Amino acid sequence: MSTQDKRWWLWRPPKETKYIGKYIPRRDAAGKAAGWHKYVNDIKLPGMLYAKPLRSPYANCVIRNMDTSRAEKVPGVVTVLRWDDPWFKDKWPAYFYEYFPFYPLSNISEAGPIPFIMNRAWWYGQPVGAIVVAETEESCDEALSILKKDTEWEELPFCLDWEESEKCAFPILPEIEKILPTAKDNMEFPPSDWTFGDVEEGFREADRIVEAKVRWRDPNTWATAAPWVAIAHWTGDILKIWTDTQAPTNIRRQIHDILGLPMSCIDIESPYGFCEFGGDAGAIKWVLGTVAALLSYKFKRPVKVIGEQSIWEGCEHVLGTYKFKVGFKNDGTITAVKVETIAVEPGLFTKWDQVSKLFKGSKIPNIQLHAEYPMTNTGERHCSKHGAPACLVHYVVINLVADALGMDPTEVALKNDGCVGHDINWIYEHIAKKQGFDTTRWSLKECIDIGKKIIGWNEKWHKPGAKRLPDGKYHGMAFGYTISWSHDTPPQFRGFERPPIRVYLSLNSDGSLRIIAYRSDTGIDSATTYSVIVADEMGLRLEDVYIERSSMKEFTLRGQGGSSGAAANTPLLVYAARKMKRKILDVAIRLPQFKGRVPEELDIKDSVIFEKANPENAVSIADFAKGPGAGLGVEASISELWKEQSPPTEQPCMVRQVTFVEVKVDPETGQVDITHVVRVYDCGKVINLGTVKGQLYPYWGIGRGLTEALYHDPITGIWLNDNFVQYPILLMNDIKKIDIQFIESGLAYGAYGLCGCSEAGAAATTPIVPLAVYNAIGKWIEDWPTTPDRVLKALGKD
Repeated sequence: MSTQDKRWWLWRPPKETKYIGKYIPRRDAAGKAAGWHKYVNDIKLPGMLYAKPLRSPYANCVIRNMDTSRAEKVPGVVTVLRWDDPWFKDKWPAYFYEYFPFYPLSNISEAGPIPFIMNRAWWYGQPVGAIVVAETEESCDEALSILKKDTEWEELPFCLDWEESEKCAFPILPEIEKILPTAKDNMEFPPSDWTFGDVEEGFREADRIVEAKVRWRDPNTWATAAPWVAIAHWTGDILKIWTDTQAPTNIRRQIHDILGLPMSCIDIESPYGFCEFGGDAGAIKWVLGTVAALLSYKFKRPVKVIGEQSIWEGCEHVLGTYKFKVGFKNDGTITAVKVETIAVEPGLFTKWDQVSKLFKGSKIPNIQLHAEYPMTNTGERHCSKHGAPACLVHYVVINLVADALGMDPTEVALKNDGCVGHDINWIYEHIAKKQGFDTTRWSLKECIDIGKKIIGWNEKWHKPGAKRLPDGKYHGMAFGYTISWSHDTPPQFRGFERPPIRVYLSLNSDGSLRIIAYRSDTGIDSATTYSVIVADEMGLRLEDVYIERSSMKEFTLRGQGGSSGAAANTPLLVYAARKMKRKILDVAIRLPQFKGRVPEELDIKDSVIFEKANPENAVSIADFAKGPGAGLGVEASISELWKEQSPPTEQPCMVRQVTFVEVKVDPETGQVDITHVVRVYDCGKVINLGTVKGQLYPYWGIGRGLTEALYHDPITGIWLNDNFVQYPILLMNDIKKIDIQFIESGLAYGAYGLCGCSEAGAAATTPIVPLAVYNAIGKWIEDWPTTPDRVLKALGKD
């Protein structure tokens, strides 16, 4: 292979592709619609027990006494396991930051993990005190109802406003102090700081400086279709787990750490799943899987653990306050950005996540973030990716500068495009060209030009508050841009994934091909996508290729099947498909009709092997599989691919996505109507068109910026609308017109130069509506989402 051939980001699909880039119906669509396919919650094993945790009825409380006797007498109840059960001492899995809002990940090694079940709860609905194990789910529910009444609760002061948390004076209880020795009296942790460049020097160089503030006031939630569950069953020394998490390897690791069980004895199966949204849900599911394993080990029976409240846990946007200070030149060049946040959730991957997209997607030379983490009792509201908060920062910074200068925000975006302090041309000249990329493409400009034309930007855009429609409503437009998802080779692909990523391709006796590998399926249709790649690369009919899930102990693809899965798994799948095709052709020359030929003189098309110079001289793969091709197969692994080409050390983000929105605002009611949304996304290379478009539809993101809010009772701290009747999700007809477009620049580091597109329809559209409302009414609204009452307040109509 040539040097270029070894660089998978420069690989291109075969010239005659039938499936890559096309709309391919989901293979499981009919089965899902008909209810044939099983999700984890559908699985019922003989003798299976059910387990549910007690949930806190208060926003902040401690259990002083618990009488389990009445609950244990409920017919069907096997036992009620308290937090202080001796058998579970040091065995409860840890929630870490996922279920402990003020507990930074960096403190885990210092303070020790927070157990899944304690006698202490910090928000309404938190698992607390005990788990009921019973023969039926109904018995669990009845026992939990009794147990809640037979528990002596001490309700403690609570705080829902992070800007006033110091007034709440949360005391450190003795049982918490030993776990969190570094916590202050008010349960805060030290702030975190991140700096790139010299921010003060950047402000001195600026011609102008502008400041603004945004508060994300109300939590939104994923409102999933069903609660998350996990099932565990021991057979001898082998533990089988059923879970639909994106990251099942973490369950194996946690069980190994708690029970000392070799990972080779832990087998995980992932039936159909849903609602991962960036992996935080996966983290919650890790805990449920580990709890199920512990209970199954104790009772020697299959156990299903049900996280009922999980329907309303997790979010796309972190609650908090964002203060901006931006310095810039009169031509729109940004010289410095300082962001101060008061974030309810410190559980982000790094200390700089809120500014990460601004850093990766601009040439801004000086950026500073200061983040504080007060204690509140609003609940677990964290997405483990940097999604919406980082998009908010990126969008607001660009639009603040544009507004101050009276410039078109698309021009400010282009003026500041780049990566890690360098402009895009510097990136091209010093990095991209050396890596073989086509540097004639400019992702951001291409996306902007397409979006502007579709929405009529040049004709319709105006300065804030400058246009009223004939019906008296305000007209508004907004633009935002950020980086595309998972443009680079994820760290797990670089050798840290355990078990290592590897796949096996096997030719069946009927000529069909199996892709054998463990994978999770959380609704993103990786089965069709991966089959499309292998079919086109090998010249097979798509109906002849399918994925067979293996044991995790054997062949495993990258756990996260979304954006990072695309970046990590596609190079290996292309490599494996080409290796398998070569092996088939090497063996095919033994056939009489190809006597005297060399493999390079043969090819495969529509599952038929043929001679290039004489296409009539051919044999079907099915007939070949009955002869010399019987049992043919190849294994491919990341380590093998690495011997051909290691991932580049520098992987700048060169792919972009843009959002345009047009709105009407009623000055009498505050109602905001979304009249047009345009999303343009650079995927690098589209594999499965249906999946790409599905990810880019903006309903969930627009809803979170406009209507979605989970309200707390200010008197009790409990949720008021944790139901599908009162939680305000946008419906199909709430957005009048949607246009989804994409480009394929090949400027990313996956196979064919592709990147991911997960969360693009949510995180990258969540901040756009408030900016459009500002353009419409000319009044900056600090509290988001922009609900009608806040619009009216801004208009002076309280």
